Order: sequence, then C-alpha cells, then structure tokens
Amino acid sequence: MSIVQTLLADIKLRYRHTFTDAQVLVWMNEEKRELYEILQKDSSPYALQTLEGVSFYPLPEIDEIEKIKVVTLQVNDQPQARFQEVPFKRNDDNVDAYVGTLWYTIINDGMYINIPGGAKDDRYIYIYCDESSEDILAVTDDSGIPKKWEEVLKLGTLKRIALARKDIEMSNNYDLERESKIADFEWQMKMSEPEFVTPVSTLPRRPRRGTTQTYFYSW
Repeated sequence: MSIVQTLLADIKLRYRHTFTDAQVLVWMNEEKRELYEILQKDSSPYALQTLEGVSFYPLPEIDEIEKIKVVTLQVNDQPQARFQEVPFKRNDDNVDAYVGTLWYTIINDGMYINIPGGAKDDRYIYIYCDESSEDILAVTDDSGIPKKWEEVLKLGTLKRIALARKDIEMSNNYDLERESKIADFEWQMKMSEPEFVTPVSTLPRRPRRGTTQTYFYSW
C-alpha cells in the first residue's frame, strides 16, 4: 500500500465521508502546497560553475524566483573550498550596485553576479531555495512529504472535508489541532537557528576613567 493510500484510509477512518479519492486528493494537494509555503522545506542546492571573466549565467529551472533563499560563491580553489554568501540587489533604478562589491541580481531567466576583480574559472555558485510542492496525481503516488509532516497533512485535509460537508464544529477542531502542530514545527525550526544572527564584536573599547572594560555588542 502506498503512503497516499495509507493517508486516505486513515482520513476516512477518522471522519466518515462519501467523497471519492480524487476529490480528497484535491484537498490534500491544497494542504500540501500550504504546508510547503508555511514551513519552507529546503530543496537540494542548484550548482553553477563560473567561467573566467563571465558575469551572466542562465538560471536552473526554479519554479519561482522568490523561492531563492541564499546564493553562495566559492572564493578559493579546492581541496578546501570556502564559500561566501552573495547579497541580492534588486534590478531597478532605486538600487545602488557598486562594481567593487560582491552581489547578484536576476535579469529575465539569468543571474548576473558581480565579482570584484572578475570571475575565476571553475568555481561553484550554489543556489539554495525553498522546495516547491509537487501535486499528488494518483493514490499510488508517494506523497513526497516528510514523515513528520504527515499528521498535519491529514488534519488539514480533514478540515477541508468537514468544511465541504458544512460541519463547522469538526472543521474548527481539526484546524485548531493542525495550527498547534504547525506552531510546534515553527518553534523547533526557530530553536535550531543560531541565537545571534549578526556578528558580535568582542574587541576591547577605549577604557574610561582608568579602567579597562570589554564590551559585547552587535553590529
């Protein structure tokens, strides 16, 4: 039995209904797309290789440019390659973009990357994106959703089924349980991030009144 068949069977067991599997899959896909927007699952990075002196590169097949989270550039050669994050600049008249700084912008279906001193040959650019949700087309499909999200997917689908039956009380109950689990996921994601997201300087500042003090501050 496929994952989708298992999910559908559990949904029907929890809440009896007469909708077809095809109808339920429509709601399941709606919920799946919403989950990917809320929880922002990372995709595998896309890789480009630089060419000597070239600044413009075709973008890989990214569903939406807005899903790009981070772009990094290899700044030295192998075997111990280091990568630096490349800031994004909007492609409009109100943005200052300096030749002597590292940045990138999107032009049509391509990426223009400004590398001070010019691009070196055979270095990597990695593009990290939010993963897009792929629709479930048949009950025999793999859902393509992380195991830990399956319960939320079922609750969201149940909410939509109850709403279609105008069972507002059950729809609200499923929605409350769903929101609670999503909040737990968001909290876990937040806790897994570094507490300080900006550089912290620990350099001693000029002493005052004959004392030596060290201050900790964020830029």
